[in-house]
Amino acid sequence: MSNKKSFGKPESKDSRTEISLAKIALISAVAVAIIGVIGSALNAYFSSQAAQAPILIPIQATQTAEAARLIPSFAATTVPPSTATVTLVSSEPPPMTAVLSPEATSGNSLLPIVTLPGSDAITSAAFSPDGQTLATASYSGAKLWRVSDGSLLRRITTEAGKSVAFSPDNQILATGLSSSTVKLWRVSDGSRLRTLEGLTNYVYSVAFSPPDGQTVAAGGFNEGVKLWQVSDGTLLHDLNGHTSHVHSVTFSPDGQTLASASSDYTVKLWRVSDGMQLHELNGYDPVAFSPDGQTVATGAYNNVVQLFRVNDGALLHRLPGHSSSVESVAFSPDGQTLVTGSKDIEVRRWHVSDGVRLYTLEENGEGVSFVTFSTDGKTMAAIYKDGTVKLWQVP
Repeated sequence: MSNKKSFGKPESKDSRTEISLAKIALISAVAVAIIGVIGSALNAYFSSQAAQAPILIPIQATQTAEAARLIPSFAATTVPPSTATVTLVSSEPPPMTAVLSPEATSGNSLLPIVTLPGSDAITSAAFSPDGQTLATASYSGAKLWRVSDGSLLRRITTEAGKSVAFSPDNQILATGLSSSTVKLWRVSDGSRLRTLEGLTNYVYSVAFSPPDGQTVAAGGFNEGVKLWQVSDGTLLHDLNGHTSHVHSVTFSPDGQTLASASSDYTVKLWRVSDGMQLHELNGYDPVAFSPDGQTVATGAYNNVVQLFRVNDGALLHRLPGHSSSVESVAFSPDGQTLVTGSKDIEVRRWHVSDGVRLYTLEENGEGVSFVTFSTDGKTMAAIYKDGTVKLWQVP
């Protein structure tokens, strides 16, 4: 007789396997639930961040005699929807990243219009009022480009220029030139209409008065700002007061006020009718009026963007964040946002009412020299110091 005690029938190998599988299934279900909650939270967060992000316009780059080379195109690669992020990858590291909604970027890619040689860097640009043409100024002259495909339409002048501006009726292009003159050209055929004289050195900025375009203002390497009558070239006003170069001039939307920004660290507001100085603001080049004419945006020597109230010169907001000088500022046509371009290669978009930064577009390469909006606000142009022009579709 055996003395071994029986403690019940041992579990079979199949039973133990079933229990292990049940435990694994339970743990997996819990893990999936946790991951789902985290994913939903991340998706909600990034979707809120992407609400104001830009959409890239696919533009066909065209090789012309003016274009020595083309910048490599950027392919939009969408990562999992839970992150709502698009990484724009080029053949030259590091990549540019921007927060975008996947559905907003589906099928889009970024192509620059054209890239000119480094010695021919574009210094200024302006959209035509109808949004169909982009004018650029560079050290080799002024040119007109078709926005839809980036093709060169016309070379206006071969003289070096720092500024271009369209008249409100789309008929005339003004160029600020190295010869200390402002020249007016007929857009339709590129013929020269007249030459405006009076400045003594390089013209840095030109602007037409809205809404009728009857007055042209210019500022330059010397300290003066001058206003001419477009119809016959008569000098209307010589505005004196700056103690250093005037880099930017712009009219208020009603054409009654002119703002001039100088490297003497002041922005002056002038009454156009009689040339009287209205206010002096502590600012720096560049300068822009909001569409309602109530606010002026300007750069500052410490890389900060400032917003001032026009009627009394009060400081409304300071927008820090750029790590180098701010080269250009532009309000959207609806006045809700402000775009700034800097030598730190960043383009930033801000909410005007509270100064909150909406997004930043960063890119490998040289700094941003100019930013501007099309008249309808649907397109934004960024001009880089290496001559690259990039167009962005604005949601």
